[in-house]
Amino acid sequence: MPNSGGIQPLYGVIIRDKCKSSDLDTLKAYQKVAYDLIKDYPEAKDLAAATKELDQVIASKGKK
Repeated sequence: MPNSGGIQPLYGVIIRDKCKSSDLDTLKAYQKVAYDLIKDYPEAKDLAAATKELDQVIASKGKK
């Protein structure tokens, strides 16, 4: 099957959605995956931005 360009643009959208409703442990799991994805796709600026937002949500939930 030919490559249609990948799904990298969706990673940021998914991470932002999970930030709204997931618990701290789930968010930490997404964080680990996101950092691995950034290594594989350093050009994915939206993914990097979403990961920064994820870091902030984890920090705020960790303080509660």
